[in-house]
Amino acid sequence: MDKWLVVAGITSATALLSGCSGTDYATCSGPTVTYPGGKCGAHYYQADYGSGGVVTQALTDCDIDSHRLGGNVVAFHTLKHGIGLRWLDANTLEVSVPQGVELEDQRRDVIYLGHSLKYKYRRLLPTNPEFSGCGPKIQTKNI
Repeated sequence: MDKWLVVAGITSATALLSGCSGTDYATCSGPTVTYPGGKCGAHYYQADYGSGGVVTQALTDCDIDSHRLGGNVVAFHTLKHGIGLRWLDANTLEVSVPQGVELEDQRRDVIYLGHSLKYKYRRLLPTNPEFSGCGPKIQTKNI
């Protein structure tokens, strides 16, 4: 296989999963949730990459010992629903996902510089505000 084709595929997949947003893509983010005195926050975002696909993904963002760390919690490839997020305590994030959606890159736990996070999953109900997602729109730059 041509090595440039492999590099192009990896680059596209990385952009899709990392949520690289830009003026060419419709994106949106749900609210950031935190726990009082906790070291981490969490939010979800949605992106429509056109012919590159769509993604809804939850991420954590932590400030630990002057280091900014974090990463993927879970992702799925539809824009029909968002992801409900709620901290149960400073180390446990409840992640609500819609029933029947194929989850990808699903994490159960992670450790950042000795700080352990656990993810507890439950079903996202139609009564949750996140059920409908945030509705990606093309972002414009102020130049």
